[in-house]
Amino acid sequence: MQKVSATPRAPSPRMAALAALAGPALGALSLLGAVVLPWPVWTLFLDASAGWCFVVILLGMWAGTRLRPWQVPVSGAVALLGAVVCYYAVAAVLTDGPGALPDLAAWLFPAWPWLLAACVAGPLLTGAGAWILDERRSRRLAGLGLAGGVFLADALLPVLDWAHFRLVSPETPLPLSPVPMFVQSGVYTLVGVALVLVMARVPGDRPRALAATVPAGLVWYVGVWGAQKVMFLSGTGHLG
Repeated sequence: MQKVSATPRAPSPRMAALAALAGPALGALSLLGAVVLPWPVWTLFLDASAGWCFVVILLGMWAGTRLRPWQVPVSGAVALLGAVVCYYAVAAVLTDGPGALPDLAAWLFPAWPWLLAACVAGPLLTGAGAWILDERRSRRLAGLGLAGGVFLADALLPVLDWAHFRLVSPETPLPLSPVPMFVQSGVYTLVGVALVLVMARVPGDRPRALAATVPAGLVWYVGVWGAQKVMFLSGTGHLG
């Protein structure tokens, strides 16, 4: 059986710094990329969380072979915290100019639910990324399942919300056709499946990883749905 080595080398300050810079770059480029990237790409970073989650999983794959084990989850939390801060900072600059940055209460306070979510999701995502390169199949499948599951969760969110709305309010006419929503959810699902197939390199992992994507996606969906409800009730924290 082909073995996958994930033994970390001795970490250096440069490696830790690169891991810390990944988040701010992700947050800033998410907004700037919407101007130049095609719809199927930028929507994964602005209309969904899957793009951010997958980048942090990739960070975990990279950090798992270069940082100490305890530094891998820390790098995930730091990366997502930096991404959220830089996202809101760039949004504030684009909206009100650089002079808005000193007023942290105005542009950073609304992000507090996302900052809290980053502290929870970041370590989970980098841990999953590190597990993708583990020699143990159970860990590889868990990591691969979450890599595809973050896309499945974002695909399910609008579909299940729409289904719930139709069940509780069947007499209310829909303002828009649901077809674009189904197309977008289909794109998210296909992207997740394709990435799992590409990332699963050990013989026999691909079908098992695709199967693991379903429960991982459902669990991640519950977490994202709960986070969105908290943000909705608090009236803050909505990206954009």
